[in-house]
Formats: sequence, structure tokens, C-alpha cells
Amino acid sequence: DVDSARVAIEAAIADTIIPGAVLCVVEEGKIVYTEAYGNRAVYPEVEVMTENTIFDMASVSKPTGAGTAALLLIREGKLSADDYVCEYLPGYHADVQVRHLMTHYSGLPAYMNVRRLQTKLEELQLTDDEAVRQFMIDTIGCCRRWLAVGEKYQYSCLNFISLQRVVEAIVGTDINTYMRAGLYKDLGLETMGWLPDKANIDRIAPTEWNENAQLRGDVHDPVARVMMCGVSGNAGVFATAEEIGQWAIWYMSQPQELRESACNAGLWTEDVQLAADTLQTTVESRHTGYTGTNVVVWPEYNRAVVLLAHRVHPHDKGSMYRLRTAIKELVRP
Repeated sequence: DVDSARVAIEAAIADTIIPGAVLCVVEEGKIVYTEAYGNRAVYPEVEVMTENTIFDMASVSKPTGAGTAALLLIREGKLSADDYVCEYLPGYHADVQVRHLMTHYSGLPAYMNVRRLQTKLEELQLTDDEAVRQFMIDTIGCCRRWLAVGEKYQYSCLNFISLQRVVEAIVGTDINTYMRAGLYKDLGLETMGWLPDKANIDRIAPTEWNENAQLRGDVHDPVARVMMCGVSGNAGVFATAEEIGQWAIWYMSQPQELRESACNAGLWTEDVQLAADTLQTTVESRHTGYTGTNVVVWPEYNRAVVLLAHRVHPHDKGSMYRLRTAIKELVRP
């Protein structure tokens, strides 16, 4: 019911919950509907939203980036969800398997204090991007955990930074290069990836405005931006709504057995919080992003909905929960 979806999105814009959005609906292996609403920017100048606007995907980067990379390697027999992370990252917590990262059962804390990490970087005088990223994974690999592996679901950005480094250890290059030269290129996703081309800056939806500067083309997430230098498993992918729609088409075309063996690429499922070793249902899989991004797939019905917005522009406030839920219910099979 795209007419009702349009009404819901326009109401959220009128209530200043979001400045604008792009909605994309996938049906039977093709994009059947795409529409832009509201504005791409409202400060310092108003810019009208367009269907080809590039968004900071925030945590939707997890399944569409590192999660997908892991699925590809599992498909090729180069990785298993049962592998221990320390096989690829020496010195990492010895009891954590890849599946614990992808289902958030590793026991790792949800996040880390960026200012404290920056202070440590300054003490160590680390400035090279790769050295900074290595410092971050070394810190994660020996950090204190308050939960035992498999004890309880705890959503953590550190899980997918760890997964990224596992992928990079296997493929021998950074995840941005691997995905842009591989799957993203194969699918014709020209702008999708980390570190977006600044030649497209006018198409990128800005996020937060603070300290007399606006984030535009730089990832909003502090750990991804500062500690992972823009290339991070937890956030940092930039893409258009139709590119995420094309990703969803590809993802749903993969065999169910593969999707499940790859923990649904890190998408949330109905029973993802039950247990790390539970076979997760794939009737509905989804993920959201802090900035206002959202993707839901129903592989059994070959349907998906992508709603991309940037609620953090110009300031970080408000919640998209009601809008996301409404759109999902209006478009679900």
C-alpha cells in the first residue's frame, strides 16, 4: 500500500521527525516502486530530496557490508560460522566463533569510548590509517567482557568491526576494495561502498551539524569515523535506496541454506535473540541504522522494502520507530 506509505512519510516530514526520505519496494526480483519525499538538506540551505540521493547507511552497513562479505566467503568455502575468530586474528578472545559475532552473542560490550581511545592513540603517536584500525581491533580482542560467550544477546558494533577484520585477513585487502571490486561492481552498484567519492558530494544526504561543521560524505558513527578511518564493519557504507534494493534482490536470490549458514548476513530475524545456535527463521529479516536507515526482506515472498532517511539532520533528535514500523506493516506480504 504505497499510497498509505506516502501519507505516513509525509506526516513524519511535517512533524519534523525527518527532513526527507526515499522509499524503495522490491517485488519478484525487481524494483517496482521508488519515490523521494521532502528535502535532502534543510540547513544551511534547502535541497530537494531526489531518488538518487546517497545515504549514510549507519548500521545497515552491517548486513550489506561485512555480513555480506562473510556470506560470500562462506559460499566459497573460505570461512565457516563455526570458525574461531582467533584463527584469523591472533590474540583475539579464544572462545569467540564467527557466528557469535554475526548474532551478537560474543559477550563484547556494545561500544567503546572514542575520546579515551583517541587519547591512547596520541600517546602511541599512531596516525597511519591501518595502524589506527589495527590498534582498534587489538583493543577489542582483549577488552573486558561482562557476559560469557553465548550467555545473552547483546548488540555490539564491536562484533562487526571484528567480522570485518576476519574478512580482510582472508581476502588480503580492505573490505571496501574487496566489495567495490567484487559484488558491488557485479551488481552495478556504482556508488555503494565506504569512503564515498566526493565528486558526488551534492548527492549525499548530510547528517549532523555541530561545531560549525556538517558531516556530509563522512560517516556519522564516531568509532567508524575516528577509529576505523571511515572503513568499518559496523558503519560507513554509503548507498542509494535503489542500490540497497538491488542488494536485497541479490540476497533473497541466495539459497536459504546458505543464508542460514551465514547467520542471515547479520540481519535481525524473529528469533535472533533466542540463542546463538538456534536455526533462525527467515520469514522476515531486517536491520535498522542510527541515522534513519531501514531494510526489511521477506525471502519466502521475494519482497523487500527499503526506507532511507536521515533523522540526524540537522540535529540528532527524534525517533523513527513508529514510521519504520508503519512502513513495514503497510508493505509486508
